[in-house]
Amino acid sequence: MKKFYFLASALLAVTTLKAQTTVDFEDLSLASESYYNGDDEAGEFVSGNVTFQNTYTTAWGSWTGFSYSNVTDVTTPGFANQYSAIPGGGSNGSEIYAVYFSSDTLYFPGTHASLTSVDLTNTTVGYFSMRDGDAFAKQFGSTTDASGVDDGTNGEDFFSIMIYNHDEMGMKTDSIEFFLADYRFPDNNDDYIIDSWTTVDLSTFHNVNYLTFGFKSTDIGSFGINTPLYFAMDNLVYDNTSSLSVNEKANFAMYPNPAQSTLNIEGDAGDYKIYNTNGSIVKEFKHSNISKVDISDLNPGIYLVKVSTKNSFGTRKLIVQ
Repeated sequence: MKKFYFLASALLAVTTLKAQTTVDFEDLSLASESYYNGDDEAGEFVSGNVTFQNTYTTAWGSWTGFSYSNVTDVTTPGFANQYSAIPGGGSNGSEIYAVYFSSDTLYFPGTHASLTSVDLTNTTVGYFSMRDGDAFAKQFGSTTDASGVDDGTNGEDFFSIMIYNHDEMGMKTDSIEFFLADYRFPDNNDDYIIDSWTTVDLSTFHNVNYLTFGFKSTDIGSFGINTPLYFAMDNLVYDNTSSLSVNEKANFAMYPNPAQSTLNIEGDAGDYKIYNTNGSIVKEFKHSNISKVDISDLNPGIYLVKVSTKNSFGTRKLIVQ
């Protein structure tokens, strides 16, 4: 059984942080034409002091959440090329960029970040799927689905990302929708699929603790959205202004993770809360030394476990199977 200990914070005095940071992923390293997808089961990586979470399932060799990549192949369609951004590299000619798939979270240092902007684009797998269609997803602009059946859209298709701002309590306080493809214009010449890096204004996002993401599409089947749930990210710009009164580190173990019916907590005493992805508290408890928490009533999915002690605060992801 693996136990993962997490360092929530370790500061020696009250510190006020205020600085603009651009997360461009160039502080990470990769061999040429490669990627990192969390296959070491670390569950996250950090760039520009922002934590990008992911989940890797060894049994299936699959992942969700964030990876980072410098792959430049923009001609090969399909999921074998899922780590490529359609512009062929990072924004402004940089090498490394992030790729997001399906679901997960990114955390800012402190709890009061103010965002400025982020550069987004399609991945190669998403771009070709929407442009040409594939075995599962329709060709955008077509009146039929991937199986050739009329889907009722009249070819007025779209695919968008929803970006959600969460405060330190986990509540969604704002959202922005960005369209990676839109075929709903009266003049078909205006229809588009994003194929270059596009700067998205996030200046309305204040007091940000973390971001989550969702997708919308006109191509929906019996198992949900058929359009590949990917986007690429670069140059996330934020200001962090936090007054932190922390002089001890919050250190705790949470296992097993993934969990099914019981979650074990070891480490610093404090108030623990478990949130679902909608920001609602689904369970809360006080912990001291060792606790066994019954989670048999939680539906399978991704949750956030938050701990607050006298001098520290920490958040980690929990997967319930």
